Amino acid sequence: MSLGIGFGGERLGLVAIRFPRLAAFCLFAALVCVGASLPRLSFDDDIHRVFLSDSGVSQAQRAYDSAQDPPLSTALIHIVSLDAFDAMQMTALRDLSLDLERVEGVTAVASPFVLRWPPTINAPSGRPVFGPQIDPSFVDDLSAFEDLETGLPLFVNTARTAMLFSVSINTDATTVEAASHAVRQILDGALPADLSASLTGEDVISTEIVSALKGDLIGLNLIGAVIITLAAIALVRDVRLTVLAVVPALVGAVGVLGLSVWLGYPITVLNNVIPILLLVLGVADGVHLALNLKATGSVRAAIKNVGPACALTALTTAAAFASILVTRNAQLFEFAVLGSLGAILSFCFVIVTFALLGQKVLPTDKPIPKFSAMFAQTLSAKGVMWPRLTLATCVLVLVGATWGFSQTKAWFPLYQNLPADSKTRATNDTISEDFGGAFQMVVETDGGWAQTQTLVAELEAIVAKGAVLSEVNLARWLGQPDVQPTPQDLAALPEVLADQLRPRGDLSRIFLSVPEPMRSQETLAQFDKIYDVARAAGADTIIGLPTLMRLESITLIEQLVFSLIVASLGATALVAFAFRSIHMVPILIIPNTLPLVITGASLHVWADGQLTPTAVLALTIAFGIAIDDTVHFLNRYVQGVAKGESAAQAVTTASSSAGMVMVVTTLLLSAGLSVTLFSDFVPIRVFGGMMIVTLWAAVLIDLLLLPAVLTRKRDPQPTTSRS
Repeated sequence: MSLGIGFGGERLGLVAIRFPRLAAFCLFAALVCVGASLPRLSFDDDIHRVFLSDSGVSQAQRAYDSAQDPPLSTALIHIVSLDAFDAMQMTALRDLSLDLERVEGVTAVASPFVLRWPPTINAPSGRPVFGPQIDPSFVDDLSAFEDLETGLPLFVNTARTAMLFSVSINTDATTVEAASHAVRQILDGALPADLSASLTGEDVISTEIVSALKGDLIGLNLIGAVIITLAAIALVRDVRLTVLAVVPALVGAVGVLGLSVWLGYPITVLNNVIPILLLVLGVADGVHLALNLKATGSVRAAIKNVGPACALTALTTAAAFASILVTRNAQLFEFAVLGSLGAILSFCFVIVTFALLGQKVLPTDKPIPKFSAMFAQTLSAKGVMWPRLTLATCVLVLVGATWGFSQTKAWFPLYQNLPADSKTRATNDTISEDFGGAFQMVVETDGGWAQTQTLVAELEAIVAKGAVLSEVNLARWLGQPDVQPTPQDLAALPEVLADQLRPRGDLSRIFLSVPEPMRSQETLAQFDKIYDVARAAGADTIIGLPTLMRLESITLIEQLVFSLIVASLGATALVAFAFRSIHMVPILIIPNTLPLVITGASLHVWADGQLTPTAVLALTIAFGIAIDDTVHFLNRYVQGVAKGESAAQAVTTASSSAGMVMVVTTLLLSAGLSVTLFSDFVPIRVFGGMMIVTLWAAVLIDLLLLPAVLTRKRDPQPTTSRS
């Protein structure tokens, strides 16, 4: 017996009909397991994992991180005054820095109050620039220290209206979240009323993203479920039909959350969209099944008629997710596995739940509003009437949109991953203006003292004043700028700093404070200049989050584009194989490629032509979804041909049945995905917006182009058993 286009997946629903009690027990047990798992749902707070792969840069970054003992994280406190700091404010801020040093897990606080004059015989470690009493002459002291031209950071801007505290946190002793909370409490209690302070830093940004992500996950799924339910009631005007369409999808979406726990995968900004995505896909399957049940009056008939196409669409969606496995990125690997298995698991939940509900909840006899059928039939009639014009127009649009898509630029703006109400991006911008940047770039060289001097000189010429920290700056402070500091000289520094500047005898490190590379075209050009100068001056390794954001994000996007090609070819081949017809390949190519390139080209209109990892992910998953409409239309067409209908008659049948449901499901999918447009995260809004654009482009092209192609040159008639 042939498995059909669904490879036998619909039989799970038929088994549930035959053994309803056993199926209900298994479904209930699965939901209990899911419910018990949800409290263990975790969220990813490692910002580096987004970029790390198996490249040389990523391996160097991992080596650097693993060598940190103890592991340290840096939180930056940006303090601002409307006017220049006065002596009273400086005294309060010095006391504040001392309070911060007593926070659990804090190992050091770098600030203007750690500055020391060069060592003397009586003060081998140098006298503090700020004495026990801070008087108005502190301004002259800061200027005098600056005149030493050591290049060391002052932690105070030129206008003396902004100050920076760099707080080192031992993450073995505490968490960044706990330390940040304690720091904020101290700021609230000790900061003078006429000053303001903001907290930032690479790991602080991660914790902020995770905190907002938790609320976003709950909000998106709850509101999405409500919107889909209300939209279904409004479109089909049948509460029972809505229950049959929506409840199975809700069960499937909840199952995916449990799956993330079972797999041990944390929720990230990327996979946060998977539950709502599979929810709307489940609703689409539910609508197809429920409307067929309404037409036939039989649950078994509905599953036999529509179930195979639903199973195939689950497989194409899973294949689209699986194509992302070609990337060598941990987060994307988890995204691909969770999405692939989630698509299959969601289908299993949907088909079983529908089989059980369909026996108890029958749709009413109230007719479905005709607007969707009329819309589908009108478009199909246009395609049949002008097949050559339709095909030529689609080919021209395909060429133009492909060119537009090719002109997009790979881009990864980290600031867009912060919630919309975050003040951190503004803080980072201000720190970039006053102190060079909030992100740390690390340059390593083992070429000797002369090369280190050359590197520092070249880099200081192109970055902000005080944005470079190295042994060369220490040598200048010692009064011997041409002599490499000895181990005894380094002993005068805090041990943590000395170990960072010279982790071993033949290796020197240079730390640079830089802005986010892709904050703007200007910051990107600045980073590239720094990177090129460092390489030309002999740097052996350049790492740090800015480097990962600039280099690894481009590699990541290139890998994702390749996965998009794999998804397109794989899903097309899968559908052609399912229908047992090689002639399906040209029929599938244009209808399912055109929506993607249209959406990709549209990035020029609403995303400044930026092709982000999220955008490519959306295109990849959208292809798997766009082909779903094609599958349902072709399934009804093939069934019509198998019954002896002509190509034109089969197209009419497919348009009035599958075409009508395609319009309804696209409306429902758009309604469900519209909730992502209100997310706190730009990537999720981009993801949802691109999905909506792709879905509408797909349904319009399917209803116009497929009838034109199928009636112009009919595909060989398949056998009844294969359909």
